[in-house]
Amino acid sequence: MALTLMRPEYDVWRPGEHNGTFRGYNPAFVTAARALEVFWSDGALQARTAVLGERVRRALVEMARRHGLAAPRGRGLAWGLPLDRPGAAREVCDAAYRAGLLLETAGLQEEVVKLLPPLTVTDSQVERGLALLDHAVAAVAGVRERTIRRSDSRPAWSGRR
Repeated sequence: MALTLMRPEYDVWRPGEHNGTFRGYNPAFVTAARALEVFWSDGALQARTAVLGERVRRALVEMARRHGLAAPRGRGLAWGLPLDRPGAAREVCDAAYRAGLLLETAGLQEEVVKLLPPLTVTDSQVERGLALLDHAVAAVAGVRERTIRRSDSRPAWSGRR
C-alpha cells in the first residue's frame, strides 16, 4: 500500500481527472487499514521489525567496513547503502537482480542501494537477501579493485615518448 496525503484544498480533482498511482482504490485502503489493525494490535510486528532492522543494520555496517564504503543509513527495515562512485548502485542492483534479489537505487547519481523489504519478510528471506546483496557488492567492488590494481601496476609516466 502506498499513500499520499494532501490538504483538502489541494484535493480538487473531478471524477476521472486524475487517475494515477497517487489516488486510491477504496477496497485496497479498507483491506490495508484492517491489515494494519491486526498486525499492529499487539506490538509483535513492531518488536520483530526492530529486531530484524537491527540485524540488517549490523550486516550492512559490516559489509560497508569490508568493502571500504560509507556507513549505511536507515531505520527499521528501510536502509540505504552508499557506494563510492556514481552508477555503482545500479551495477550492484543489476548483479543482485540476476541472483534473484530485487533492490532499488537512490541518490542523484545512482550511488545508493536501497533496501525496502516488506514488514512480513521472514528471517530466512532476510538472511538470503543480505547474502545476495553482499555477493553483489563484492562483485562490483572486486571489479573496481581489479581496475585500480591494474592501473596502479602500470607506471603513470615511463619517461619515454
